[in-house]
Amino acid sequence: PMPMGMAYEIALAAIRAGIFPFVRPRTNAPHEIGAHLTNGALGVLVPHMNTEAQAIAAARAARYAPRGDLSVPGVITQFGYDIPLTEAAERFNRDALCIGMIESREAVSNVEKIAAVEGIDGLLLGMSDLTFEMGIPGGYGHPDTQTAVERTCRAAKAQGKFVGMGGVKAPEDWKRYMKMGVRMVLTENDLSMLIARMKDRVAYFSGLLG
Repeated sequence: PMPMGMAYEIALAAIRAGIFPFVRPRTNAPHEIGAHLTNGALGVLVPHMNTEAQAIAAARAARYAPRGDLSVPGVITQFGYDIPLTEAAERFNRDALCIGMIESREAVSNVEKIAAVEGIDGLLLGMSDLTFEMGIPGGYGHPDTQTAVERTCRAAKAQGKFVGMGGVKAPEDWKRYMKMGVRMVLTENDLSMLIARMKDRVAYFSGLLG
């Protein structure tokens, strides 16, 4: 977790660099979703989206009226300070993304209804939480996991939406799930990449020292 102010600065820096900034709120509460979107983010990865009702609430929290309930600020800073507010709100409603994270059996059982909600732009499989919740921690290639991923991909495809995935490590799992239709990939986080590189360096210099 990071302070809202830090997330805001990173999001605006990303926009200036031509990068689309996503934020994962701590919960799926509408007020948390709205707080990030009025503080620089253009997309939200909404955790633990388990039901159709939660999907509807999240989608509405991520858009300005008439598409949603997001409170209109004095300035929508994602697009600078010289664009009229009404134009900025229309652009935000068009460009912003609300992604529902599928991380439980309940979410998988409701995935067709979740995918059909207007304003939910895609689905993201949180594979660590999902496999733990299913009782197969780290079982990314387990048959039950494959079934859950396949069902999610079918549900999204039926609605013309995309599927993302995070948590998977093995190349064979990535290959399998991308063949099923996964298109947005969270390959690694910064900490795991740093640790992996440090291990490589330790092994290299240990070898030189004999």
